[in-house]
Amino acid sequence: MADLTTSTISGYSPTASAPVTKAKKGDEMGQVEFMKLLIAQLKNQDPEAPVDSKEFAVQLAQFTQVEKLTSIEQTLAAQNQNSIGSMAGYLGQQVTLNTKTVGVSGGQGGQLQIDLSAATPLVKVDLLDKDGKVVGTKTFQNLPAGKNYVSLEGLGVKDGTYGFSVAATRPSGAGFYQPPSAVSGLVTGFVPGPDPKLVIGNQEYAVGAVQAVTLPPKV
Repeated sequence: MADLTTSTISGYSPTASAPVTKAKKGDEMGQVEFMKLLIAQLKNQDPEAPVDSKEFAVQLAQFTQVEKLTSIEQTLAAQNQNSIGSMAGYLGQQVTLNTKTVGVSGGQGGQLQIDLSAATPLVKVDLLDKDGKVVGTKTFQNLPAGKNYVSLEGLGVKDGTYGFSVAATRPSGAGFYQPPSAVSGLVTGFVPGPDPKLVIGNQEYAVGAVQAVTLPPKV
């Protein structure tokens, strides 16, 4: 909106000027200054040439629009700042995600957290296509009881998104059971915006997918 001065407002008398506070930033006119100028216009208008009611209505509409736009801009700026601040808190942290798929790129499928009730000689992770068919398998040997973080590396499947299924040998050695497991990884970056994402491995995940945050496992 162009700057308004006493010489551009219809019906304003320069000889009967009223004090108007200057805008804080250079020649930019703020909301308060704009309203004061309109009030001064009414108080000091020439009785023989009063302010045109239509023009005055347009000026009020412009003021209202500027006020709303300013409010929206401030709200968006605050939300963006809060979003960046909250996402920055994830950097360098280990997270587990509530997703049942892994993204594979260049043979790399990220990381899984597997919770074992007891030490086991063998754990296998099957990758599943959209029809639930096993298209690849990764095995891990002699894992201890507790939380284990395993990397899905060297996968011989095409790049894409796959489901996964985890099975571990029972302590007795008879058969397999399915231990609790989840996609996991270290947060190395984030992408702010209307739909913010966390960068984990070679994938981006929505912040809402995080179900737990822990310290990175000791190497």
